[in-house]
Amino acid sequence: MTDPTDPAALATAETEARAAAAPQRTDRLFLRGLPFFARHGVKEAERDLGQRFVVDAEWWIDTRPAAWADDVALTVSYQDVYDHVRAVMEDDTVHLIETLAERIATRLLDHFPQIDQVRIVVHKPAAPITGLFCDVGVDILRRR
Repeated sequence: MTDPTDPAALATAETEARAAAAPQRTDRLFLRGLPFFARHGVKEAERDLGQRFVVDAEWWIDTRPAAWADDVALTVSYQDVYDHVRAVMEDDTVHLIETLAERIATRLLDHFPQIDQVRIVVHKPAAPITGLFCDVGVDILRRR
């Protein structure tokens, strides 16, 4: 029993109660720098000629069951995520990188119920912009 006159004990008890009630899925897995050649863009020439895109994907899950059992079947495999990202990037043609990011995020959340949230970044290094730039892209975060 916690001593109601001891502030440190009360703080510890409150912290433990919050930790017990909070979701424990705080682990983040990621794939970064996935290069694709695809035919996306607003301009017709972008779709005709194609260009390079780079995708970063992060997903949050509770990795403890997989870690404890040392079993890939209990996690979301990097290869499976890559395959879904590749399918979105290569199967259709869209105008906006925002559309690509949204489709990737939706697909990952739909296919993997253990994922709590995803972050998708789509870089378009050869965007048809007049002027010098280091990077162009969209960065989205989607939660269940």
